[in-house]
Amino acid sequence: MYTMLNNRKASKFDLYLPGRLVASLHYSIDENEILFVYCEAIDLEDSDRHCRELMRSAMRESLARRLKITVTCPIALRHLGDTPDTAQGAEPSLAAD
Repeated sequence: MYTMLNNRKASKFDLYLPGRLVASLHYSIDENEILFVYCEAIDLEDSDRHCRELMRSAMRESLARRLKITVTCPIALRHLGDTPDTAQGAEPSLAAD
């Protein structure tokens, strides 16, 4: 069973399986918008499943906080497409800063 924690100090969501970190999603946040910057699988075994679950959980938390969501990470965008139940409300973007 997965557990996602919001590591606000490091500006990232961390996804855990019992006893181990399996994926992280780095973000930037302001008053009413969150920018998903970089998604990484820590545990490479079943990395697609980990990233998919991380995106699903991060989207749910962000939508519950009524944040506008912008996704710039290509890995996160790929897995966002795998989560149709949470894809609404996200603004995909590949623009470089």
